[in-house]
Amino acid sequence: MVSNHPSAGGSHLPDITVITPVFDNEKLVFFVACRGHHAEIGGTTPGSVPHFSKSIEEGAAFKAFKLV
Repeated sequence: MVSNHPSAGGSHLPDITVITPVFDNEKLVFFVACRGHHAEIGGTTPGSVPHFSKSIEEGAAFKAFKLV
């Protein structure tokens, strides 16, 4: 799953989190989370929210979707 919405556990909008289940003999053992920022995939500024941002609606905000 991929998520970046603050109400779904993200710390702030630029964090993009990929959550991956880990299985052992078809039994779910744990989850691994990898986090990146919009700037790392082509965003306008490095780090956090650009200084000119006015609201959370700026940029892509999604609670969760499947990534294959």
